[in-house]
Order: sequence, then C-alpha cells, then structure tokens
Amino acid sequence: MIKYDYQNSIGFVINRIGKSLINVIDQELRRKFSITFGQWKVLIIIANSDQNITQKDIADKLALEGPTLIPILDKLEKDGFVIRKNDPKDRRINRIYLTERADGFLNGTIECVTQIKKVCLNDLSENDILITKNTLEKMWHNLQDTFSISRSVETRAKENSSQESNPNLYVRN
Repeated sequence: MIKYDYQNSIGFVINRIGKSLINVIDQELRRKFSITFGQWKVLIIIANSDQNITQKDIADKLALEGPTLIPILDKLEKDGFVIRKNDPKDRRINRIYLTERADGFLNGTIECVTQIKKVCLNDLSENDILITKNTLEKMWHNLQDTFSISRSVETRAKENSSQESNPNLYVRN
C-alpha cells in the first residue's frame, strides 16, 4: 500500500489553520458577546449589504441551504439583532434588517475578530500575506473550474472586478 504524508500536505495545513481560526473566533465571540461564529457571519453579511438583503441572498453568500439559515435568523431576531420584513412586492420574500442594537454590538465583535487576526498574522510580512492569499484564491479557482462547483453571483462579480484591476491575479495555466 502507498503511504501518504497527509500532515505535510497543503490540504491538511489549510484545513488545520481554517478550523483553528474558526474555533478561536467562535470561542472568543461566545465568551465575550454570547454569539456564535455562524451568527456573527450572518450579521456581518447583513451589515455589509445595502440593508435590503433577502434571506436567500444571505444563504447564497454563506453557501448555506435556506433551511440551515432559518434557525440562525430566528435566534438573531429573538436576541434583538435583526428584524424580518416581507418584501412589499413579493410577500414570499423576507428582507432582513439590522436593529440599532446590532449596530453598536458589531463594533465590539469586529474589534475582537481583528485582534485574533493580528495574532494569527503575527510576524508575517504584508508581502507574505498577499502571496498566501493570492495562492489560496488561485487554488480555490482551480477547484471551482475543474470540478464545476457553482459560485455565487457575488463571487463572480468580485472576480470580474479583481481581474479588471489586476489581470494577472487569476491567470490559469
């Protein structure tokens, strides 16, 4: 049988740092703010939107199935961070809005996550960070293209704008 050194594979290293980073962020957000990483991501998506975002848009941006998002939104609504309103043109569509409570709350959570990011990136040069990010993006695109994994509309729009500003960023051989 062929042996595979998984601990030195790029996939293992990427998985290890990804899980560790999410775990640390989740623990700190729970400890300091009584919110999960999953809830926080939803709040950030809403905060970064035009405040007129639908449940479907949020699910797409997070690559979640609609039913997976519903309990997260239920909890955020119960805790007073979001409100749902029916779309005036189509009552089947819910639009999600941040409350005033969420506005002030998010600043503290962003500071918390920023501090964790600083710890994670300690002793890395800006150039190393840029190279790593670009390399990981290229790897992601290779998988997307080779295995026909669907990308959200937002991701494709971001790619197009990135390619226009830096045409060499997404060059594939």
